Amino acid sequence: MSGVLVLIEQVGGEVAAISRELLGKGKELAAALGGPLSAVVVGGDVSAVAAKVVALGADTVYTVADAALAVYTTDGYVAAAQAAVAAAQPALILSGATFQARDLGAALAADLDAGLVVDVTDLQVAGGAITAARPSHGGNVVNAYSFTPGKVVVALVRKQSFAEATGGAGGTVKALALPATTIRTQVASVAPKSGAVNLTDAAIIATGGRGLGDKDNYYKLIPKLAEALGGAYGASRAVVDAGWVPYEHQVGQTGKTVSPKLYVAAGVSGAIQHLAGMRTSRNIVAINKDPEAPIFRVATFGLVGDVNEVLPLLTDELKRRLGR
Repeated sequence: MSGVLVLIEQVGGEVAAISRELLGKGKELAAALGGPLSAVVVGGDVSAVAAKVVALGADTVYTVADAALAVYTTDGYVAAAQAAVAAAQPALILSGATFQARDLGAALAADLDAGLVVDVTDLQVAGGAITAARPSHGGNVVNAYSFTPGKVVVALVRKQSFAEATGGAGGTVKALALPATTIRTQVASVAPKSGAVNLTDAAIIATGGRGLGDKDNYYKLIPKLAEALGGAYGASRAVVDAGWVPYEHQVGQTGKTVSPKLYVAAGVSGAIQHLAGMRTSRNIVAINKDPEAPIFRVATFGLVGDVNEVLPLLTDELKRRLGR
């Protein structure tokens, strides 16, 4: 066993952002493990996505295409992934820590009798051993995992933990057949939720809290700031509980866990539950009139001021500078 196998996720015919990250980090880890960087694309029609994965630097891209794989099922996708594992013989299998990948990764690890670590934010290879870091307890503790060499490891990685792959030398595409398997689930239909927001994929998030005062101020200020930044907008639990904003915008322990490149917290005090959902953001900008607000303890940059006065000025200046 050597090298790395990345389980590719696709969104609308494109390689998902988390998979681009894993291809970038996977190249480094594969070299440290003394093997190739492989990837597997599973679905009903995968040729176009496979070509894009090759362009992102994979040495070998395995494809498992079958009408039975047009929509996700645990049985079908685990069987397809096992075919790729048998062909690639990797020491490390990488996937995102999305809801679907958690299901797939756990089932695959169980069938392979492999090690499993979920919600990873860092991976290294030292002395032939794979090590992983995983935050817990609201980000106040970072757990370190080390796996014995010679046993396959499945690692499910939190989004925006690594830089995306930018390209590489051309690899090869190898088609694999779906092994004989009983798919016990029938998916009747798949449809996106109307009005849903995908905060976990956003590179920039502007979040509003109770310090905005009321619902009108929230909608007058936060969506406009997010638009000026080219990002999405979120909310604290207090705002959602007050009925200002739908639940799908909630960031925190009981909402979405996010790790954007930029997180702007406006009028958010920084309760422990909220910090648990955003403290791994790369850059945190906090705006609050209370200089003792807990949010400032995790902020990269802090501004003490009234958000209702600061945000209109900030939004106008961003629009002027960014031409939005």
